Amino acid sequence: MKLEYTINGLNHSVDASDNQIFKIGDDLVLSNEGSDITFNQNWYGDGHTSSKFLNLSEYFELNEQITNTIASLIEKELDIDTTGFKLEKYHKYVKTNEEHFKIVSKTRDLFSSDFGFPIKEMIPKFEKLLGFKLTDKVPNKNEEEHIIVRINRPNSNDYNPPHKDMYESYDKGGNSQFLNFWVPIAGVTNKSSLPIAPKSHLISEANVLRTIEGGEVGSNKYRVCLIKEWDGGSDLERAEVYYGQVLMFSSHMIHGLAINEESDVTRVALEFRLFKK
Repeated sequence: MKLEYTINGLNHSVDASDNQIFKIGDDLVLSNEGSDITFNQNWYGDGHTSSKFLNLSEYFELNEQITNTIASLIEKELDIDTTGFKLEKYHKYVKTNEEHFKIVSKTRDLFSSDFGFPIKEMIPKFEKLLGFKLTDKVPNKNEEEHIIVRINRPNSNDYNPPHKDMYESYDKGGNSQFLNFWVPIAGVTNKSSLPIAPKSHLISEANVLRTIEGGEVGSNKYRVCLIKEWDGGSDLERAEVYYGQVLMFSSHMIHGLAINEESDVTRVALEFRLFKK
């Protein structure tokens, strides 16, 4: 089946498996004071905000460390010489889907120690922005939450479908409260930034048509639920977030379908969750 979406007003059609079942939920809004830790933020009505948290030297240091991490993975996993490697030209080195999957299978499960950059030391900055204490430890597990390096090659299907992260917990009867953080590292433009659906966290589940157990787009299978439409439409917009900033957004807000519309630039971003203490 074909699923139709718009990103910044441009139409995008994606192929999805025909055997998927889409359902609407109950007539209630899942985001509330007891389930959404962004509830009392002055940007709660939009569901997201962008804030500066790195100075120029900190940003360049983070970019360098991630560049070194990805270059080392390419050399180790693919035995490719990475002399002169830049993140924006990742697709010039990693040329096939098979090679790419080898790399991203590693970049989905990283920790702050893998970058040689004190990401943990950034948490107090986020706490100051939000006004409450945060932790990277998953509740009831005492394990660190993974940090994901998202790598989106140009003209590829390197993206998750539109989804809400909180469904992973909600559909299993849980109520894990966390906040999403998305940090632009390289190649982030108005043609490649993360698509979001502002205010979608305030939509009743009776107006959200989605799968219940994962999703399939093209040949890719996803753990996250695939959302087909919400509030009678399927419109997304690129988040405006710049180098040195962080995009913070509610786990209840719809986002995804990060199609990289740049013709010759790979987009790289850092993505992680923090939990309220």
